[in-house]
This record gives sequence, C-alpha cells and structure tokens, in this order.
Amino acid sequence: MKTKNNPFLKLYSWTKEAKGRGFLLFVYLFFWGILSAAAQQSVIYGKVSDAKTGVPLSGVTLSIAKTNVRTTTDAKGFYHLTVAENKRVLLLVRCVGYKSVQQELIGKDSLSYNISLQSTEKILGEATVVARSEIRALKESAMPISVIGQRQLQGTASNINDVLARTVGITVRNTGGLGSASRISVRGLEGKRMGMYIDETPMSQLGNFVALNDIPTDMIERIEVYKGIVPYKFGGSALGGAVNVVLKEYPPVYMDFSYELGSFNTHQASTIFKRTDRKSGLQFGIGGVFSFSKNNYKMKLTNLDNRIVRRDHDSFHKIIGGGSIKATKWWFDEMKLEAVLMKTRQEVQGIDLDVREACNHSTSFVTAFSLKRKNFFLDGLDFDFDAGYVWGWYGLQDKAKHRYDWDGRELPPVSSFGGEQNNYPSDGKNKSKEFISKFNMGYTIDEHHSINLNIYADRTRLNPSDSLMDKALGFKSNFPSRMTTFTVGFSYDLSLFDGRFQNAFTLKNFYFSSHSRSINVFSVTSPEPVHISKKYVGFSDAMRYKFSPDLMLKTSFNSEVRIPTSEELIGNGSSILASPALKPERTMGVNVGLLYRRVKNDGRLIELELNTFYNHLTDMIRFTPDVIPTMARYRNFGSVSTKGIEMDVKGDILPWLYLYANGTYQDLRDVRQNIPGTAVENPTYNKRIPNVPYLLFNFGAEFHKENLFGGKEQNSRFLFDASYIHQYFYDFEVSRYQERKIPTSFTMDVALEHSLKKNRWTFTLKVKNLADRRIISELNRPLPGRYVSFKVRYLFK
Repeated sequence: MKTKNNPFLKLYSWTKEAKGRGFLLFVYLFFWGILSAAAQQSVIYGKVSDAKTGVPLSGVTLSIAKTNVRTTTDAKGFYHLTVAENKRVLLLVRCVGYKSVQQELIGKDSLSYNISLQSTEKILGEATVVARSEIRALKESAMPISVIGQRQLQGTASNINDVLARTVGITVRNTGGLGSASRISVRGLEGKRMGMYIDETPMSQLGNFVALNDIPTDMIERIEVYKGIVPYKFGGSALGGAVNVVLKEYPPVYMDFSYELGSFNTHQASTIFKRTDRKSGLQFGIGGVFSFSKNNYKMKLTNLDNRIVRRDHDSFHKIIGGGSIKATKWWFDEMKLEAVLMKTRQEVQGIDLDVREACNHSTSFVTAFSLKRKNFFLDGLDFDFDAGYVWGWYGLQDKAKHRYDWDGRELPPVSSFGGEQNNYPSDGKNKSKEFISKFNMGYTIDEHHSINLNIYADRTRLNPSDSLMDKALGFKSNFPSRMTTFTVGFSYDLSLFDGRFQNAFTLKNFYFSSHSRSINVFSVTSPEPVHISKKYVGFSDAMRYKFSPDLMLKTSFNSEVRIPTSEELIGNGSSILASPALKPERTMGVNVGLLYRRVKNDGRLIELELNTFYNHLTDMIRFTPDVIPTMARYRNFGSVSTKGIEMDVKGDILPWLYLYANGTYQDLRDVRQNIPGTAVENPTYNKRIPNVPYLLFNFGAEFHKENLFGGKEQNSRFLFDASYIHQYFYDFEVSRYQERKIPTSFTMDVALEHSLKKNRWTFTLKVKNLADRRIISELNRPLPGRYVSFKVRYLFK
C-alpha cells in the first residue's frame, strides 16, 4: 500500500502528542488494517464436506504452501483465505481421517472453491478414526446437551416447538394454536429461567416481540439444547439451561421459498434470497416470514358442562421482513449488519366468556451488527463482537362496550369505560428500547489449555402508556423505568490424555441496577421512586472422560445466578407492579451421564445416552396476584428441588430405517418447611410442584429411500412420531381424587415427503394428532385436534 499522502499517517502524526492517543492509535490501526487487506488481494472461499455423506466438516486445516496463510473451517464447514491477487498459489487441505488435497489456484477477485474430502479409515487396534461433524463434536463436549439436526427439523414438525417437544428432557406447553403463548421447560425449569439464543445471541427483550417458534425450520441448521449449564460464550444469565438456534450459512447464490397450507385456515410462507458479489466479497440477503391462522378449532368448555364450541376470536397474524449485508474480504473474517421489522396482531380467545374484540398488538424494529476475526493480532486469539438495538411498540386493546356469554346474552362491560376481561379496560400504547452488546475473546494457548473472556451488557427502557386503564382505576399506574445488567465471565478449558479428558470451568460476575417506581403492597399510594443495585457471583464446571472412541462419561456441577428480567423487577408499568425487593434466583445442580455413540463403516449411526440429574433452586420467582385488584407482581416463592433421569436411544437400524425413543422422569418438590416469613408449617411441604409434567415418552421412525418410484435424483421419506405425557395436577396435589389435573395425552404425527432434482423441489403432506385426540395443557387450556397441512418448498443454490 502506498504511503505518500496517506491520510491515516497524517492522522497518526497529528494525534501523537494528543491526549488519548492510545485509543486513536487503535482506531488508526483498525482502519489501516482494513484498507491494507482490501488492496490488491483476493479471497478464496467455500465449504468443505464429506464426499460420501455431504456432512459439513469443521476444524479442517487449509493453508497456502510456502506462506503463513492458513485457516480452519468453522462449525458449518465454511472457510476463506486471503491471498495476493493474480498470483498462482498451492492450496493444501488436511483433516484427520480424510485424504489430503492439494489444488493449484489463481487468485482473481474472489474465487469460490468447494471441497469434498474422501474418508480414509485408519485402524488403530480396535478403534476407527473418523472425522466428526459439528453435531458430533457438540455431543461429545463436556456439557450435557441435546443437538437437533436436519433429520428432526425436516420431519413431521411444522415449527420449533414441535421439534423441541420430542427432545429428551424438554416439555413445551402451549395455550392454543399457532401464535399462542408457550413455555419451554428443560428438566422442569422453564420460562424466564431458560436462556433463548439465536446464533449465540440472547433474545432478551426481543422475546416480547418474536418467539423462537416464529423462525421457519427451513432456515435452521441445528438447535442446541444445553441442560443445566449455559456455555460461557453465550453471555447473560440463565438457570434451567439454554436453547440456541443456529441459522444456516448460505452459498454465494441461494434462494429458498416455502408455503404451507393447513387446517384452521392456516397459512405460513417464508423466503430468503442471498447473493454474493464476487468482486467485493459482499453478501446481500433479504427474506421474510408470513404466518396467519384463524385457530378456529373446536374446544370443550369444562366450566360450562363440557359444552363444545368453536373458537371464534383467536386469529393470529405476523409479518417479519429483513435484510443483511455481510463482508468477508475485509480485515475481519466477517462484518455483518442486519435490520428486521416485525408486526403482530393476536386476538384474545375467551374461555369463561365469549370475548369478541380484545386483542394484543406489537411492532418492533431490530438492528444488529457483528464482527468476527480468528487470529486477532495473535495466532490463536479469536475475537467475536455483537451489538443490537430493539425498538418496540406494543399493548393490549380491550375497549368493548359490551360483553357476551356463550349463550349470546349481552352483559355490561367490566367498567363504565368498557372492557371484556380482567376488571378494567385497556388501550395500551407502550414503548420499549433495549441495547444489547456481547464481547467474546478466546485464546488457545496450546493443545491442552485455552481461556475465554465474555462480557455481556443489556440496557432496557420501558415507557408504558394506557390512559384508559388509568381512568378506570382512578390513579396513575403507568410510569417509565429502566434496567441495566452487566455480566462478566471467565472460563478455562483443559484437555489431557490426547483429548480423552476435557474440563471446562467458568466463573461469572453478575451486576444489575434498576430505576423504577413502586406502589405500596398494602395500600394504593402514589408510586415512589426505587433504585436498586446488586451484584452476585456464580460458577460451573463440566468434565468428560472417554473410555473409548465410542463410550464416554460426563459430569457437571453448577452454582449459578439468574438476574430477574426487566418485567419481573420493574414490572410493565401497567398490570405488573415493580418488585424492588426481588432476589435473584440461585441454583446448585449436578448431572452425571453416559454417552455411547458409534458410527459404522457405512456411515450409519447408533447412539445411546443416559443422564441423571439433581437441582436445588432457591428464591424461586413466581407470578402472583397483588392486594391491589387487577394488579400482580413477581415474588420470591422459596426453594424447589428437582431430581430425575432421562434416556435417549436412536440410530440407523437399517440403511433405509431410522428409529428413536426417549423418556424423562422429573420430580420437582416444594422444600419450604415453613411459609416464608412465618413459623407456620408449610402445608405443601415436599409436595410435587403443580402444572409441571413429570413423566414423558417420545418415539418415532423414519423410512427413506432414493428413487423409490423410479426416475433419478429423487428421495422419499415416510415419518412417524408419537408423544406420551402422563397426567399431572395443575394445583398442589392434596388428594389423589381431586379434579384439578391435566389428563394423560398420547398423540401421533405422520408425514410423507418427496423431493425432486436433488432436493430442489420438496413436497410434504403432514397430519398432526392423527387420532384427533382431545389435548389440554397449561392450566387446562384446550389445544387443537387433528391438523392436516401440505407444504411445497423450492430451493435454488
């Protein structure tokens, strides 16, 4: 790069004597590095995969002969190398268990070069050395984890919740059909205790506007479910574990469109288009999702002598659209800017009464920026930075001047100002703003030792507004508030005995502060300003030892902290009051498991996993009614202990037949001996926590065959899935004869899938709840019966 009249050199000279020159020097080096790398250079990029199975290969080493230029493939098999433009180079590709590849290339602008490696099975005694896919590498890590790949994602499931519900140790409880509220539970710990992530980025306040279930399965590479321990690089605080949705990486030119038509007037469409400019290396992407359903299925009203009615006010529609720009030829391995707009409208279905007008609405806009760089100034130092900002507008509209029962009789509104539910009307026009940032720096010291630093910060501002509700209540209950959280995590990874032993230790420091207003618990007074600032420490440790290439033992221990969410701590400014005295939840848990995983010579997989677990949760946070009518707030409930066992078996029994089965037993008990704050004996001591299922089973099969009906480049699959949930109580069990219970459910789903032209066209017919069984969940809420859908997908790449 020419230095004459270089403005960056002038900038450096000018700032050499200035205050803060260290920071400006960094800025100078940053931009100089970007421009230097972009000048007269070319990028070779592509994907490395197994020649036989097509599975992407991570950790493959690629280098340029006689230079120091080298890299490794990422978790999805992608790589890129920067070389001198118009220069002939020799690319070397090496991976354990595969034949090495040498290829002479000429750097011109940007060059796409995908590589297929041939397996070489090296016999060492009785052990077969094979390269592991990213899913296998995750399964064999020290942490307890379930990994859901393409086989499950493209099965009978229509959404993420369906997929998760069939995973060992996981329960998903919905309140209705498409778009209804749902809670994901891992080993009995659920809701806000679970960390929800997209590509390792916390959803946080974004979860108020978009659910994991809104992400089409066609856009997902895999789903990682961590149990008990949340990986240090994710950031944030969570106790029950974490669900991380990993989105697909796309080739230079890619288009994916799908449309599904189903029962209850359900329509779901998604599309994505990616295009890479070969000269600049910039990738442009645009995509969107549309979901609509009337949700007009029949339901039984147990509160009205088991009357059968059709849901008539439960329609849901959501539109999501966004775009992204990603650069891979600059100094950073990846620089990405994204923007997403979401809009939702959801009607409120009545159960006790026939609600006809009330609905929830929300609009949100999200921007995100990320930087990634391997060998960041130092060999072995990896840099990862993410930042995002969320603007939200949302609220409940409940202004009807009349109410109706299920016989059509007209009733007066809940107040003189209107309203169909609760004890007051609502015309919410709330606003929220949130800034999220995550910084991760990992350094590999050598083959035995590595360290990682993770810093996560979140700042939320809420500005609720509901003048109609204030009028009905007779006092102002809406007020602005803000909350800041800051988490620092430091981890150390150790690998010994040629990788047979692995240990991951993490130490975290949690800090949070909030500014809000609180109404006195025992009287309605003017809200008083409240400021809170606290910090806590937590840690976790996970170990794994491999007795053989196929059999390993996993153990983990954690003593973690979960910082209350903004809603729990500062309320929502309307129906949920602030709880300034709320303590963070703390947990101590242990997991011990065995994993047997065998890949046969023909590529077929057999896997068996057994885990036992124990968890003790203190200062459990629960949502409770308040003394003030129509109001509620979160309070610390006390202590809960969990113990359980889970087993998962799956494998390719025959080249054309895949079977799986899993089961979970989880026992959650109230271990408060006295009612909090009193000497009164707790009547529910040692009783099972209500509204949490404790016995679950799943099993299924997949038959697959290429060119089953003749022709070429075709593939057919027939899939069957079944799920069993034993009955459980939705109130504390004081007698086995009490009626407040969720009955046992057993559902079966089937699907027939046929693809043409190497999966370019895919047609799928699905039937969920094949036997049309009556299912209720989540405090006796009726769920849909038989659902039939047809889906068509077009893929171009």
